[in-house]
Amino acid sequence: MKKGKWVHLLMGLLFAVGLAACSSDEGSTNDDGGTTADESNTPEVEENTNGDEPVTIRMHHWYNEEQDRWHEVVEAFEAEHPHIKVETVSPENNDANETMQQIDLAAASGDQLDVIIVNDAANYSQRVAQGMFEPLDEYLDAAGIDYENEYRVNTNVDGHYYALPGKYNMFFVMLNQDALDEAGLDVPTDWTWDEYMDYAAALTEGEGPSKRYGTFFHTWMDYVKLAAFNQPVDSNIIKDDGVTSNVDSDHIRQSLEIRERGHEEGSATPYADTISLDLNYRPQFFGESAAMIMTGSWMINERGGVDDAPEFTVAYAPYPKASEGDPITTPAGADFLTMYSGSEHKEEAFEFIRWYTTEGIVLQEKYLPDYLGADLEDVITRLHEASPEVDIELVNMESLIHTLEVSEAAPVFIPPAFIGEVETAYRNEVERFLLEEQDIDTTIENAHEAVQSVIDTNVSE
Repeated sequence: MKKGKWVHLLMGLLFAVGLAACSSDEGSTNDDGGTTADESNTPEVEENTNGDEPVTIRMHHWYNEEQDRWHEVVEAFEAEHPHIKVETVSPENNDANETMQQIDLAAASGDQLDVIIVNDAANYSQRVAQGMFEPLDEYLDAAGIDYENEYRVNTNVDGHYYALPGKYNMFFVMLNQDALDEAGLDVPTDWTWDEYMDYAAALTEGEGPSKRYGTFFHTWMDYVKLAAFNQPVDSNIIKDDGVTSNVDSDHIRQSLEIRERGHEEGSATPYADTISLDLNYRPQFFGESAAMIMTGSWMINERGGVDDAPEFTVAYAPYPKASEGDPITTPAGADFLTMYSGSEHKEEAFEFIRWYTTEGIVLQEKYLPDYLGADLEDVITRLHEASPEVDIELVNMESLIHTLEVSEAAPVFIPPAFIGEVETAYRNEVERFLLEEQDIDTTIENAHEAVQSVIDTNVSE
């Protein structure tokens, strides 16, 4: 694939919440668990009193230092910027939401904070509203940076940029191609959610503990708004106007119908099993307990990480469409590189943020960069070559390239600061539905009222 096609493709990719992704892994949110380090043991940084000595800035994040090659990133930055030293602070638990809570406590305690990586738009918007992050507009202007020509994900909140995006996440479907071949199914290149569930039914095999389900839906919010998640407007539980519940929309209803069909046909892992057995999407897919998963681009180079996983070829397909005539779109997200508003080293913090989101993330060889100036073809090659546990012969590269090539991202929706309360209200009702304790009509009616109540309370305050 020519570089020009990559640039043309990915110039159009923006951000949608999830987001998320990865968060954890995602996603939208990392959930791999781990032991939280005691941040209070982090040595205090001495104040620089000599202009000839380098300034030390702190960067807070949640990633594993060794696995994500942060030491190599820091060394490369410091070699190019000898006047700045970077100290990374991470519990290394791969749990972004838990880490954000620890960062909140660190800020309240007066600890040194300079650069903070935020995992999703919800956490980002909430802390923008709290005044935690410094606007970057004057720094961008001083550097002559035209944001819209440099980055895909729009981090603008109320007319100001408070972050530059680092890791870029898009969503797609990973498939067990060996299972597809056995079922006589082609790798999809353009499909709907109805066709996705047809595939799930056809790929389901066996019974009992050894049963292979056609698909697995994880516990994140992303999987209870599947048909809405990639829409150009009203892609979340709240409509784009920020004051109206979207729960009674056709796309949210369709999202719940997708889950209902999977349970009724036995083609999707039961939600009760998912929560009671604490099932995770990686071992479910790589362990061949599920033939398909809707997931994100952080999984491109993560075939390893599951002990004794069977070997099979992984294929990729675009995010399914809600309706046949829809364009092929994907939700998308990013890590947000922010500057703490109380930092005493703002110039140096911005210098690192800009460098990492353009050069550093490419050198890191772990993620797709959001930066439009990156050579994406080179980046994907680096991702696979930097992951020795990934056998390139077991990756259907043609399907991956096609998926990246045809997927356009839905427009940005930065949620209001109270999005967490809204999601809780929605999930409380949806969980009853997923556990088959109430029907879909009751679920939508109750969830719609609960969500609108949360919105009204917050908007009126």
